Amino acid sequence: MATRRLYWENPYLRTFESRVVRSFEYDGRPAVVLDATAFYPTSGGQPHDTGTLNDVPVVEVLEDDGQGAGPEVVHVLAAPLADEGVRGVVHWERRLDHMQQHTGQHILSQAFERVLGGATVGFHLGAESGTIDVSLSSLDADSVARVEDLANEIVTANRAIEVQIYDSARAAGTALRRDAEIHGPVRIVTIEDFDVCACGGTHLRATGEVGIIHIRRWERSRGRTRVEFLCGRRALVDYRARDTLCQMLAGRMSVGVNELPDAVGRLAEAEGAARRHVDELRTRLLDLELPRLAANAEEWNGLRLVCRLLEGYDAGNMRYLAQGLTRQVGTVALLAVTEPAPQVCFARADDVPVDMGALLKESMTPYGGRGGGRPHMAQGGGVDAADLTKVLDTARRRLAAEEGF
Repeated sequence: MATRRLYWENPYLRTFESRVVRSFEYDGRPAVVLDATAFYPTSGGQPHDTGTLNDVPVVEVLEDDGQGAGPEVVHVLAAPLADEGVRGVVHWERRLDHMQQHTGQHILSQAFERVLGGATVGFHLGAESGTIDVSLSSLDADSVARVEDLANEIVTANRAIEVQIYDSARAAGTALRRDAEIHGPVRIVTIEDFDVCACGGTHLRATGEVGIIHIRRWERSRGRTRVEFLCGRRALVDYRARDTLCQMLAGRMSVGVNELPDAVGRLAEAEGAARRHVDELRTRLLDLELPRLAANAEEWNGLRLVCRLLEGYDAGNMRYLAQGLTRQVGTVALLAVTEPAPQVCFARADDVPVDMGALLKESMTPYGGRGGGRPHMAQGGGVDAADLTKVLDTARRRLAAEEGF
């Protein structure tokens, strides 16, 4: 039989008495259907309630079509129930949070419609934030602020929220914010003089209970815009965390919070100047290293080979050295570094008839490495640091076996 939905009759109900009408296993876990429940099942973008039945944790709640007798609410449990009679306790903090977020979503969706003409085409309530997808290809900060202002005006006005059951004829003649397929009685949620929407979720009695609505960020998604928002305590927790972070940063930089943007700008400029200076010094150091490496090159019948595992250099430095060394005719550079990750670079002068890309692949593949490039230069990684010398030795042997060397 269809489950009586106590959460529709009173969404503020925290405890209730009921009885088990069906016990079974759901995905290998014990589950029950009750004749009546205050537990909201996952549906319409809103997650399920949690709590206990006879002190047994309720881990999931979902809707099921039942066995032809009407929709049922299935309670998935951490352990089987011993008795037919049950006392249910709904986790109130989670329920209130979900009511704040869902009611806030109704307000925010109508605000987007009124301010920007953007319809809500999707809603998801997550553990940390909620999102709506609106039919707008883009948003800007000023537009978002206008939407947010209207939404919070409705919250501050403490408008009454009414839930009624309409028959199909009355529902069809009602201007709903969101089109809905109506087959029989439908549940209509009305925010006084602001929003009318068909919805099966749990909602507050008045908009003031939402507390505050804050749009945290937005991004384009498949030609629409996904808007992330927070309501009530979630918005408070987010504000507190951000304020704590700002206070900490201001303290570290010995400025007031309002001075942080300028202080960060100055810090970024100083960091950029320091980085450029370091780059200049590193280039000078590399230019000094080039003659030393060239002077220690091996001579092979007119071919000059520099084969070296470099210490204290990164992949960019390695590439710079390889390019510098192979400006000299008859030179091949087989170089490797370990930081920030094991990498190799093979390069040759224009007059050396060896394909560095092929040589790199032949030398790296036995050790699980990969990479590629052009005939005159190739670069790769994916090997263990301990195998770099083996890669270089393999390349040296293959190079020596090349015809003409």
